[in-house]
This record gives sequence, structure tokens and C-alpha cells, in this order.
Amino acid sequence: MLKLRPSDVHVWCRKTSDLRVDASRAADQYLSTEERVRRDRLHSPADRRDFAIAHDLVRRTLSYYADIRPADWVFTANAYGKPSIDNSEAHLAAISFSLSHTTGCVGCGVTLGKALGIDIECGNRPLSVQEIADRHFSNVETAWLRRHPDETRGIAFTELWTLKEAFLKAVGVGLSGSLAAASFRFEEPGQILFEPPLGVEHAAWHFALFDLGSSFRLAIAVAGREEPQFAVREGTSSTAGLNLIRISGRARAAEVYLS
Repeated sequence: MLKLRPSDVHVWCRKTSDLRVDASRAADQYLSTEERVRRDRLHSPADRRDFAIAHDLVRRTLSYYADIRPADWVFTANAYGKPSIDNSEAHLAAISFSLSHTTGCVGCGVTLGKALGIDIECGNRPLSVQEIADRHFSNVETAWLRRHPDETRGIAFTELWTLKEAFLKAVGVGLSGSLAAASFRFEEPGQILFEPPLGVEHAAWHFALFDLGSSFRLAIAVAGREEPQFAVREGTSSTAGLNLIRISGRARAAEVYLS
């Protein structure tokens, strides 16, 4: 088994766009009945694939840190759908995890005893990102996006969006929360600055942003005053572009592993 120190934040990622059909079938063996029902409600074959791979990844990842078979994990969810481990044993209940999946890439983050959120998004989207930002982002963020040329605005938007969604997942409300309440801005070299919502302590949060290649961005939000040690593992043969690109000022250490 792998060990999690109190400062560790481990994220496991998997690219899915090139997986064969039998990979999804293999993932099905560990899914619960409820997870299979949710997967089957999805209309797109790609969405069903990514759902199965993502939930399989969560179960396999948690089993790296505890002597429990992937199929035997039981989860519960809060009113906003944020999942957690349903187990009365203290060492298991202390494991926090977060799941994200977008078309072509999935990820699972784990840490001990702290609120955690991760989000993965792809920057190559045929969307009017400035219009979305004008409706949902802070004034500082929308002004920053307007300064970007058209060819880089999509990636810049994605970097902000992933940080916001990671934070909202960490506090347990997901996209039911206000995207404008938490505001981010970037300073060089690669520093993330955070303006928290009212009632949230600025110093109690750390953030990191990774480039996973192919325009995918991974954001991590973790609560706690202790400086986190971020580590990202990519479970595919494609290793190009996997690197730390931005991090909050107080959290400096990060490692990238290729499995």
C-alpha cells in the first residue's frame, strides 16, 4: 500500500480518448449498481466511457491507500452531490477524495483530513468564453480575459474555470455555488493569487494548476494551513506537457510522476 502523509495531495489522471472498448468493460467490474444506473443514463458513448473510467479510477486509487478491494468501497454524498467515504473506521473516514472527468480525461485526488477539490477541463471548446465569463466571473477576471488574443483566450478561461470549480468542489457545493464569489488572478512567475468569498479565510487555502497536455488543465484546491506537497501521476503512455504551471504563493513543492 501507498502511504499518505498529512501534507500529501496525490492526484491520479488517465487519458481516455484513445482507450479501447474493452477498457470500459474492465472498469465496469468495480462499479456499484447505482453507478451503473447513472452511467447508463448518459446519452453519449464518450460520456459513458469517461464516467465508467473515472469511477473505476476512484475505487482503484483508494485501494492503493487502504486494504480494501476496489469493488468494496461505499460512498455517501452531501446535499450538493459531493461524495465521501462511508465508513466508521477513523483511518478510512479521514481520507478525502475528489473526482473530475471531462471528455477525454479523468482524474482522482486524495489527501488526509482536509477539504479537497480537483477539476479537469479541456481548453479547446467552441464556446463564447468571454460571454460566459462576463456573466459568471469577477470583474478582475473578465478584464484579464479581454486582454487575451482570441487564440489564447480559451485556455486562459479554462485555467480560471478549473480553479473556481476545484474550490467550489472542495467547499462541498460544486457548481451550485457562485463562480464569481471566489476570484483568481495570476502573477509571474506562475503564481496564483486568491480572493476568497466573504466568510472564507484566505490563508487556509492552497492551489495548483497543471498542464496535462492536449489543452487539458488540472486544478487542485486544498484547505489547511500546512504547506501541501502536490504530486500528479498520469496513467497513460503519453507524457508530453505534464507539468506544474501555476501555484499559490505559499505552496511551492510539487512533483510529477509518470506511471
